Amino acid sequence: MSSGKTERLINLTMALLAAQRFIKKSQIFKIVAGYSGTPEAMERMFERDKDDLRSLGILIEVGGLDPLFDDEPGYRIKKSDYVLALENLTAEELSLLAIAAKTWRDASFSDSAQSALRKLRSLGIENDATNYVDAPIHIKTSYANFPLIWDATLTSKKLIFNYPNRDSILEPRTIEPYGVAAWHGYWYVVGRDLKKDAIRVFKIDRFSEECKTEGKVGSFTTPNDFQISEHLVMLQDLPKTSVLLLIRKNTCHQLRLKSDTVKSGVEWDEMQFTENNRQETIKEILWHGADVIVISPDDLKNSVITALQSLVMNG
Repeated sequence: MSSGKTERLINLTMALLAAQRFIKKSQIFKIVAGYSGTPEAMERMFERDKDDLRSLGILIEVGGLDPLFDDEPGYRIKKSDYVLALENLTAEELSLLAIAAKTWRDASFSDSAQSALRKLRSLGIENDATNYVDAPIHIKTSYANFPLIWDATLTSKKLIFNYPNRDSILEPRTIEPYGVAAWHGYWYVVGRDLKKDAIRVFKIDRFSEECKTEGKVGSFTTPNDFQISEHLVMLQDLPKTSVLLLIRKNTCHQLRLKSDTVKSGVEWDEMQFTENNRQETIKEILWHGADVIVISPDDLKNSVITALQSLVMNG
């Protein structure tokens, strides 16, 4: 299963699990990241997704929005059906569903759930994010700021953080977060940059360590026509990140294979490579331990320091 489809299935599962009443297909297409194209194309995607979820043991309930009228059918996932369906799944299937199940309690693996939950409310659909709380599986990500970003998006609070510009220099940003989503293996928050007065996409693993919220709950309103997928699709051609390291002589051979030597020293070599997967880069640097020192970018250096501090604290 492709990562894009997996992400869309997670989106759909979370939206249907959060809804307390049936939601129409047209509403699903609006609030769930991953549906795009013509109405016919989205219809086909939705039908395939329903079949895939059913094959995983997730029962999608179909019903009318108003029992007194013969209107468009709606869809939802009952919490009881979802929990029961987990019992006989394979490890791979459980991994997929655990991602969706644990989002609310841990604020740990989120897709456009924030955007979806808030849009459910804006469309007059009651939702119950506590539906995620009792699921019996626990998965976490390493983003220290994730709970705060989650809360700011869900409660419509402004988000303040430092973020690298094109020259990899950290700059203060204040945004109104409209949604959070996974896209091609990375996590992003999309919102209005108040200084630029424009909607921007921010990669969560590039946030500085310090991140905070500002203002009261409901301090801004997400535009009715906001669709997170429209902004994420423009990330296809983003430039990759240049990483500059000091590597101890005669060590880290795998890192050296993909790096160019900038300057050779007596004990350390200054080396550069281009990365396109921040989490894998962090893991690789941590694996080599004291034989690697990050020179730049600053956000990578901060992420490695945070990860090391976490390792010390948690053993």
